[in-house]
Parts: sequence; structure tokens; C-alpha cells
Amino acid sequence: MTVKIMPVSDLRRRTSDVIQAVQEGEDAVYITQHGRPIVVLVEYGRYERLVQQSRQAATPEPPASYTDALAGLHREIWEGVDTDAYLQQERDAWEPSKTR
Repeated sequence: MTVKIMPVSDLRRRTSDVIQAVQEGEDAVYITQHGRPIVVLVEYGRYERLVQQSRQAATPEPPASYTDALAGLHREIWEGVDTDAYLQQERDAWEPSKTR
């Protein structure tokens, strides 16, 4: 990655040259003011890709259903367990409540 650092005063004098350099492949130009970075200039297509990557990283893919989300909460507990057999045992052990 090519990185160029330039004071804002140089950017004022050479704006067209800097824009052309960024468009022609300069990855980033860091603009400083009083020796501190204030902005970064990047080619528009690269900026759009960075924004898209940021959005994808910030918002995970939602589960297909609420049931799938719940099923994944404690998946490691249920690994290797025959859930059908377990549920049948629970049903058999459960005494139905008496009706009044």
C-alpha cells in the first residue's frame, strides 16, 4: 500500500495533482494539519468497497428463523445427545396434572 502524507497547505496548492495521483493508483493520501492527521483521501471505488465491508462486518447475517437462533444458543450441550430419545424420556417421566 502506498501511503503519502501531506500538509493541508500543500493540498491547497496542489489539489488537482493530488486528486489525479489518488485516481491513478495512490492508495491513500493522509492530510495533516499542525502535524496531525485530519482526513484521508482515497479513490471513490475503494471508499465504496470499504464502506460495504464495514457494513457487512457490523451486521451479522440474521438466522433463518427464531427457532434456528434459539437452537444455536447451547449447541455444545446437546452435541452427541439423541434429542428424540431424551424428549421421550422426559414425556414418559412427566406426570400429567390432575384436572379439577
